[in-house]
Amino acid sequence: MNRTAAWLRWQTRLGLSAALLAACGGPHLVTVPSGPQPATARAVPVDFPPPPAKIEEIPLSHRAKNGCVWRDGFWDWTGRSWEWQEGRAVLVPAGCRFAQPKLEWTTDSLSFYRPAWYPDPALAPAPKRCLEISCLPAPGSVAPEAE
Repeated sequence: MNRTAAWLRWQTRLGLSAALLAACGGPHLVTVPSGPQPATARAVPVDFPPPPAKIEEIPLSHRAKNGCVWRDGFWDWTGRSWEWQEGRAVLVPAGCRFAQPKLEWTTDSLSFYRPAWYPDPALAPAPKRCLEISCLPAPGSVAPEAE
């Protein structure tokens, strides 16, 4: 009984410590600024929904100071099937937001909105183009699994 009580106290302290770390700004992943699909987005008709998203290893460190953020991977429609597009570290185009992929069901069809970068409508003047630029973690930054 004494061992059980000590083990329960230890488990409780461990849980509280983890909760405090998370609540007090522990390590977190910085991702791309996102928003809804813009009004100009065009739907692509698809035959069936994509598979579940894949689990990806994220090579960014939460301490990286090189401006890289994570853009999640997604399933893209090729015209006949879904193809996985891997997530990657990117530099955020100034004044731009990222629209996540979206499926829209209607009574007789399924439409897919491709993910895309678009100018943030809240900014004036808005940039004319938003291009995704891949980047690598800064030299000397530590990958999460090596910490």
